[in-house]
Amino acid sequence: MIRRKIHLVGWIWTLAVLGLASGNLMAVSEEAGAGPDLADLIQEALDQNPRLRAAEIEWRAAQEKIPQAKALPDPMLSFGHFFRSIETRLGPQRNKLSLSQKFPFFGKLSLRGRIAAEQASVLESQLAQIRQDVTLQVKEAFYSLNWFDEAIRVAESEKAVLERLAEVARNRYETGSAAQQDALKAQLEITRLTDRILTLRQGRRASLSQLNALLSRPAASDLGEVRAVPSVPFEIGLERLQAWAADARPELSKLNRVIQSQSLRLDLAKKNYWPDLNVMVDYFEIGSGTATVPESGRNAWMASIGINIPLWRGKLRAAEAEAAMRLEASEDVLTDLKNDTAARVHELYFEIKTYQEQSRLYELTLIPQAEQALKASEIGYIAGKTGFLSILDAERMLLQLRTALARLQADKAKSLARLERIIGREINGEEEGS
Repeated sequence: MIRRKIHLVGWIWTLAVLGLASGNLMAVSEEAGAGPDLADLIQEALDQNPRLRAAEIEWRAAQEKIPQAKALPDPMLSFGHFFRSIETRLGPQRNKLSLSQKFPFFGKLSLRGRIAAEQASVLESQLAQIRQDVTLQVKEAFYSLNWFDEAIRVAESEKAVLERLAEVARNRYETGSAAQQDALKAQLEITRLTDRILTLRQGRRASLSQLNALLSRPAASDLGEVRAVPSVPFEIGLERLQAWAADARPELSKLNRVIQSQSLRLDLAKKNYWPDLNVMVDYFEIGSGTATVPESGRNAWMASIGINIPLWRGKLRAAEAEAAMRLEASEDVLTDLKNDTAARVHELYFEIKTYQEQSRLYELTLIPQAEQALKASEIGYIAGKTGFLSILDAERMLLQLRTALARLQADKAKSLARLERIIGREINGEEEGS
């Protein structure tokens, strides 16, 4: 009779603890941190990232080249002295002062200005590219932190459940309804989870240091537990994504600017077959002559015009051929980048679709089935029909599935961020498929 009462107390204790453990398992995915907001971190990175600031300075510096390229060459002022004066009718020439100004052939200066403007536009597109790169890197680091925080929460919750299961096993062992081996198995699982938690925390520190570098913060700065990001529905058509990428990818815009610059350089190379104009004014200082003539010793002025002679045609043809080949090479690079863009959009589109379908499979089928299996193992363990290892396996499988679901959601968010990087715009889930 006394032994039956002890067994009854043991069953009640087991039911209570396992019920608490199951409730803890159900609540794992519902916990959320109150950490930083992703949009705030992106804005901070755009404001503070030194690489981005350097790119902006480079672009502004390139804009200052435009007025330089459009300006005339500096005039040339020269002074000459006659060591042996040349005798003229008005007297001996002593000194000569010359001023000359070169005028490039019509259209050359405007072409140089347009080339400088296109080069500045190339750097502007590069600035947009770096800005989107920084945004993508912040998102990826943020989603990695979110994954580590979620995985740590799941692992710690699993550890708490195992500690309660170990207590149940010890209680049943004390009442004579279970072997000591059950408690030892639970302790082994707890040790395994402790090691996993340490590994996860080390991975979190690595992701945190990457994010701090993007924010220009000290590497050890802590952001707190990262807030979970709501899953964005992905129902946009592939053709629309391809059109967005072709229109807005910064690398394509940059290459189009490069091609325009190379085309202008080719035009300038063709202009070099024409001569430039050089206008000169000379002032001669004349001393008093020995002969008595009107205006003796009067200084003289002379104006002259000169041109350069584009005589060495081989050099000019080589420059033209170089510009034409660089233009052709840039056009081939653009074609290759367009092909790569279409391929990347296609790849990421189906990658995101796969992650989305897998997440639904986990949420609607695998995890509910694992929860049912865990409940069945609990009931079987209480009834003495299954061993303690069965309930450990069921509990481990459920939490592994929840961890895998968190990984799928993080991977989907990263792939979505990479797709947004290519198409040059945010996907908010409100667009309909085309």
